[in-house]
Amino acid sequence: MKISKLIFGAGIAGALIAAAGCGAESKTTEDNSAVVKEETTGQDENTTEQAEEEAAEDDSAADEAATFDSETISVAGWNFTVEDVQKSTSLENVSVELGYTGVETSNFKKEASDGKTFCLVKMKIEKDGSKESIDWSNMKVTDGEGNEYTRMEDEFLSEIGMARMPGNTINFGTNEGWIVFEINKDAEDLKLNYKFNEDEYSCNL
Repeated sequence: MKISKLIFGAGIAGALIAAAGCGAESKTTEDNSAVVKEETTGQDENTTEQAEEEAAEDDSAADEAATFDSETISVAGWNFTVEDVQKSTSLENVSVELGYTGVETSNFKKEASDGKTFCLVKMKIEKDGSKESIDWSNMKVTDGEGNEYTRMEDEFLSEIGMARMPGNTINFGTNEGWIVFEINKDAEDLKLNYKFNEDEYSCNL
């Protein structure tokens, strides 16, 4: 009888130890799961932050790549659209950068005067019922200090393969091309202006 009790007691003790062992293993498994979950969550957060940073960099790069936010403005029966604006002290550089002339084939060079830079404006001008013509002497670029600049003789644009806006008076149809102004190198707050008889066109460059 004593042997039976001993065997029975040993069995209960073994069962308790086994139960305790299962509990410890279960707790360890739960702890490991919590660690894995925490690491996974951390990785997800890092991935999300990285994606957001890359998206911000892409947006920034897109902003830098954009040359001009084109907008058509209708004034006095004419539609004006500024499509692009470039500033450079060398027209050769602008031609190469815009792809009109290859570096190896560019023989034309025109440098701005000392203290000056070129301001090139690509425009589309469309007549829409106006009774007035476009006279280039009335087209001005102004800066924040009140200086005015008129269109320069820019026939040389054709020599570097750039489409030039006609230099004669415009009185019909749709005309498109580049015009050039030579402005102060440190000029800021540039605006393109044209005065009609009773109205005025103005666009921030």
